[in-house]
Amino acid sequence: MPTVDDLVGIAEGLARLQDMYQLDTKAMASGKLFDRKVGRQLKTAECYEIGNKLTSATNYRYAVSWLRESLRLWTTESPGVSKVEVMNALAYALSNQGEYEEALELTNKVLKLQPDNQRALNSKEPLEKWIEYKKEHGLPPPVPDANYKNYPSLCRGDYQRSTKEVAKLRCRYEHNRTPFLRIAPLKLEELNHDPFIVVYHEVLYAKEIATLLDIAKPLLHRSMVGDDLQNKVSKTRTSNNGCLNAVIHPVVRTISRRTEDMTDLAMSAAEQLQVGNYGVGGHYLPHHDYAVPEEGKEAYPAVGKGNRIATVMYYLSDVAIGGATVFPELGVGVFPRKGSAIFWYNLHANGSIDARTLHGACPVFVGSKWVANKWIHEYGQEFRRPCQIDQKV
Repeated sequence: MPTVDDLVGIAEGLARLQDMYQLDTKAMASGKLFDRKVGRQLKTAECYEIGNKLTSATNYRYAVSWLRESLRLWTTESPGVSKVEVMNALAYALSNQGEYEEALELTNKVLKLQPDNQRALNSKEPLEKWIEYKKEHGLPPPVPDANYKNYPSLCRGDYQRSTKEVAKLRCRYEHNRTPFLRIAPLKLEELNHDPFIVVYHEVLYAKEIATLLDIAKPLLHRSMVGDDLQNKVSKTRTSNNGCLNAVIHPVVRTISRRTEDMTDLAMSAAEQLQVGNYGVGGHYLPHHDYAVPEEGKEAYPAVGKGNRIATVMYYLSDVAIGGATVFPELGVGVFPRKGSAIFWYNLHANGSIDARTLHGACPVFVGSKWVANKWIHEYGQEFRRPCQIDQKV
């Protein structure tokens, strides 16, 4: 059975989808998404529960919208929740948004219906005081949202790069890197030149993907964020993952060798393949794959092979809507295509971090997103990706 935390997480995922994809609460409650009927009309009590769970998560903006919808749908025949309960919950969410006047108006309506309603009685005087305070001092400025530039528009597919930028990009067969690629070249699509970001198409077979998923599913656990010393569950990353050992699993060894062919980087400095799953609403806010250690300390000391020089992300599934990998600083977005892989460098050739590689996983709207990440570290790459003559590069 789902726990209270699970239900709150589901409501937060719903609000995340609303925010990212600009969805109307009334339309969602009616079972419509993008003018398509995808489900039934939600009941008054269901909208009320969503609003309550968002209130518990302190997401008052969307709590208000769902509680308003609950109140709009309420009739004397609505099972599971009374009109007074909905009005009290809405008044509380509004008060936390600084909408004290409307909250007081709702509280007074509750007291007309139930003069002895304890929650409304306890709320009335504080609301009156807050209204006076608001008149005299105003409200503090709202906390600004994190600014990730083009993140939302890239997730929605709205942002388009200029023709001048796109004209420089090419698709080609990659066959020069290793002897193996001469007989089995890879389909490469350039996404960005500086920093270098490419997609390799059709690099995994369906049977390999099925095997990876069979191995990984029993190993999945909630994803963590942080470094080797401080790993914790975070709302910035809502997914499940599990690591696969190349020594034990032949298919993982095969993919590791293929990753070396793709990148021309030594796998002796790579982490284990990590399979991840993002359900509906699952996301990972913009972040960097490299670490920035304190002065005199090593990046990823548990690995002991320096910083993450590069990332390869394999897509193990298609996603019906959403789930893109986006680079807000660069205006680059990639939507998952089963069997393809995206590759980029996190560091400059001189070993310094490249902040432009900020990237995020957009919320999954419809479907389920499966990926496999291979993080490759610096040590052993000296002759594979040598420093340039210009040490600033």
